[in-house]
Amino acid sequence: MMVSKYEFRRLKWPVFALVFGILALAGCTRKEPRSEIVERAQRAGAGDLTNASAFSIEDWMRKHRDVAVQLNAMCAPVRERASPNWGDSTEGKVCMAARNAAMSTYKYPSDDKTYHSGAK
Repeated sequence: MMVSKYEFRRLKWPVFALVFGILALAGCTRKEPRSEIVERAQRAGAGDLTNASAFSIEDWMRKHRDVAVQLNAMCAPVRERASPNWGDSTEGKVCMAARNAAMSTYKYPSDDKTYHSGAK
């Protein structure tokens, strides 16, 4: 079955508009809101964190523990009121990485004492 020239011309523009609309919608991405936490990490030398994985952010935080401790303190109030998908955002990934890196830097007040197992 052959499509006549008339039918092809009649369908060309609606098909073009449909394809263009699909491509336009596929190219739209939701821009994340400005975050002082992310900007602070970037100013500290982390670079662009928008497309970085959680693992690579945490790796950088472990190499810069002082920054991680500062960011973890900034993240505490944000973490309390965060939405369920906050952990998938750039700010959420930075805060998770900062918390993980800062946890291993905390020293208890009794760290000057050494404890050994067994009886003396």
